[in-house]
Amino acid sequence: MRKLVVAIASLCLCLASCAPMKHAVHVEMRHPSKSGVDLAGKDVSVVYLETDNTVANAFSEGMADGFAYTLEQDYGTGEGSVGIYRMPMSAGGNYASKDSLFNILMDTGADVVFLFDTVRLGTIVIGGATRVASPSSADAAYVSRASMPYTMRLFCFDGMDQKEQVKTFGGTSVARPDVYSDGKRTSKELMDKAMKDIDKEGWNAGVLVADSFKSQWKHEQYSIVYFDSSDKWFEALLRADQYDWKGAMDIWFDLLKTRDMMKRSCAEFNISVACYMLGDYNLASQWLDRSDEDNKLPISDAMRKRINQRLGK
Repeated sequence: MRKLVVAIASLCLCLASCAPMKHAVHVEMRHPSKSGVDLAGKDVSVVYLETDNTVANAFSEGMADGFAYTLEQDYGTGEGSVGIYRMPMSAGGNYASKDSLFNILMDTGADVVFLFDTVRLGTIVIGGATRVASPSSADAAYVSRASMPYTMRLFCFDGMDQKEQVKTFGGTSVARPDVYSDGKRTSKELMDKAMKDIDKEGWNAGVLVADSFKSQWKHEQYSIVYFDSSDKWFEALLRADQYDWKGAMDIWFDLLKTRDMMKRSCAEFNISVACYMLGDYNLASQWLDRSDEDNKLPISDAMRKRINQRLGK
């Protein structure tokens, strides 16, 4: 009887060692911006329209510059990676149409194009002069706060989005430039001085607008499947823990040579996770398909849902 108990216990241990196990990998994942636009891994261009209003043009140019700079910083693409273009506004042009933005997209060679419509500037108002505590010069001994309302519209077209929709964003705010003087300038002179630096206020406006298109980061947990029957599974697991997804994939590719359908399915599932982490969601879906065909895992549906969300399905 005792021998039978020992045999059953040994069999249970054997079965346990042959079953796949899960390991949790915690990752900070980049998600689309709060605007719903996903710019990760895409080439972006920014276009602004010009008219015969030089002040509005300077504001729009500054806004495009600030917008592009903020996106470059957030997505880590490097300074100058977002192309900036100016385009004369044509009378009767429908810049909100899909055809117009598609043509502009083709001209710039980007994946996503943002088009700033001509900005509408309100009347500038100059406040009273206040003495500066520690002026840098006599010409900067006083400061006046100006205020000027503005209204902007921004069109976005993502050539990689299957929906092929033009998204429109807009809003109204107030530019508040500080104007330094010797305290003897007239309101007209102060207004003229404020207008000369209006591009700086445009830059601030561009940074503000770009905030809606910055990535959102979320802490997420993903499962990696492994077996304790081989050092290769542990080596791949270690690389995944170190976020060396390409290195882990090389090992999982080697583990595909097995005739064990469960082990092959697990390796394929892990490759799907690695492709997802590397941003190739179509390839992640294909590897998950292969895993499901060989031996669908209980955690497959949850991974499928994440992939489909990234693919916009």
